[in-house]
Amino acid sequence: MSELRGSAAIVGAYEHPLRVAPEKSEWLMQAESVIGAMADAGLERSDVDAFFTVATSPEAGYLRESAASMMCDYLNLRPRFVDETDIGGAAFGLFLNRAVMAIQAGVIETAVISYGACTRSQAVKVGTRNFGDLIGRPTMPFPDAFMEPYGTTIIGYIGMLMQRQMFEYGLTPEQSAAVAVTARQYAALNPDAFARRPITVDEVLSSPVIASPVHRLECCVITDGGGAIVLTTPDRATKLRKEPVWVLGFGEAVANSSGGYADWNRDFAGITRESADRAYAMAGIRPSDVDVAQVYDAFTIATILGLEGLGLCAPGEAGAFVEAGGIAPGGPLPVNTDGGGLCSNHPGRRGLFLLIEAVRQLRGEAPGYQVADPEFALVYGTGSAYMGVQGSAVAILSKDR
Repeated sequence: MSELRGSAAIVGAYEHPLRVAPEKSEWLMQAESVIGAMADAGLERSDVDAFFTVATSPEAGYLRESAASMMCDYLNLRPRFVDETDIGGAAFGLFLNRAVMAIQAGVIETAVISYGACTRSQAVKVGTRNFGDLIGRPTMPFPDAFMEPYGTTIIGYIGMLMQRQMFEYGLTPEQSAAVAVTARQYAALNPDAFARRPITVDEVLSSPVIASPVHRLECCVITDGGGAIVLTTPDRATKLRKEPVWVLGFGEAVANSSGGYADWNRDFAGITRESADRAYAMAGIRPSDVDVAQVYDAFTIATILGLEGLGLCAPGEAGAFVEAGGIAPGGPLPVNTDGGGLCSNHPGRRGLFLLIEAVRQLRGEAPGYQVADPEFALVYGTGSAYMGVQGSAVAILSKDR
């Protein structure tokens, strides 16, 4: 897989500045983001020959089929191929991997990965309804139908993950709360972040319990949002208006590749480590080389488990590392520098915004919260078909090839 290292670059990135946009549709949010990313790259829509997206839509229950082809029609694109494979927040990492492979194979030259959703304005209930209700279909055809009828929800699953981490490694409520406090520290520096007011550990722990031991302020914000990135060949990348951000390595994994669903925490950490190890090996770096990390944080426990699964902290040590300021502004490992899903935005699938923020940091385009001269950025997305049926994607990006 070494031939894939540096075989494609991100040359355009755009994040829609609105977090609440009742006057816009998810399609318009996404279209404006694609146009913004193409302008950032200095390319035209006619240059696009691959298009990747998924969409969130309350009108269709939760998932809208044919999102990619519908967006191509909306934007008047005629790509050679499209993909809308959806594994939740990790989908955008998979899209990145496939775009890189297609570019390296010579099948395409320029790819766009985009997303748009008006989840907050359209009052989509994220994380607190069972899967059958969300998609508006009977539960029996699904592999997890033995669980779903009993009311297990995403937030209930997260509560069990945190309980297990507390039991097995001694994670404290204060350490988990410190993740949310740190996210607000970054968000306070980001003018586009949804929740910018600083908070304290005591405030987090005094907020309502949503699924014991998870408090409301340990859950992501629910916002509208849109974004897009553009990838292209090395030859084209070096001729455009901005310095390219190179994809040095990537990896992906699914839950059953780490041993089944008997232990959700083990599965979460296992697939994270599998995808990270593959990305590190392709990029030729170690976890200690990472300068800035964007870790999917729909909940504080996701950051804790992500840091450990990625090898950035030893098992059981992430809580103390965060509590000591390890991922905070000025700390040794800046994490979720825009405020993350906990504070900046989370329209339903946040994986694309992790890539956009990594590009900003590597380009030096994050005024007010810029990490000092980062060389390697790690992007980690996770997502689920349903609860423990997880998918993971890790990418290593750099400003140098």
